[in-house]
Amino acid sequence: MSGLTEPERITKESYDSVSDEWADTHKTEKFWQENFDEFFKFLPEGRLLEIGCGSGRDARELIAQGYDYLGTDISANQLAVARKYNPGAAFEQVSLYNLSFSEPFDGFWAAAVLIHVPKNRIDEALAAIKRNMKAKAVGFIAMKEGEGEAIQTKDYLKNTPYFFAFWQRDEFRDVLENHGMTSLYEGYIPMSHGTKWLTYVVRNS
Repeated sequence: MSGLTEPERITKESYDSVSDEWADTHKTEKFWQENFDEFFKFLPEGRLLEIGCGSGRDARELIAQGYDYLGTDISANQLAVARKYNPGAAFEQVSLYNLSFSEPFDGFWAAAVLIHVPKNRIDEALAAIKRNMKAKAVGFIAMKEGEGEAIQTKDYLKNTPYFFAFWQRDEFRDVLENHGMTSLYEGYIPMSHGTKWLTYVVRNS
């Protein structure tokens, strides 16, 4: 894997080091339920790329929907867990910056992955996604609400450090629109004082 900034490299190493613990603490099924419902409405079938699939929790829901599914992640150890919990499913280790497929997808699922992209690389990340999508492709994105950027440690994950970029709803919608992604649905999940999710179901131009 190439082209990672130091904060991104640190984050990848953290995910690699606590893959089993991460899976155990992120088991909530249908976590994005309202967003699943909206996404399925706009994209009921087709080829789907999950970006940052992690331990494969969302993969179960997406595969059950009947999509022709491919899950990608930069962490080899997270993918090993995803394969264990989703036997027979297709997964590939690749950085989102290096996404390159010969056949474009009908949609993408990017839950809590762009939160680890520095703000000065968000255009690069969205361009990488967009070049692998068909016109009118439908996507899901979940971001963290807030201001600025920071490295935070997770005490319930052996105090491992993770880089986060925080966004305001309108701020990130403007970024999406600059990349020809129109917001079809927006959600809000205030999990805790420190974690408030901004969600977007978008359509590619």
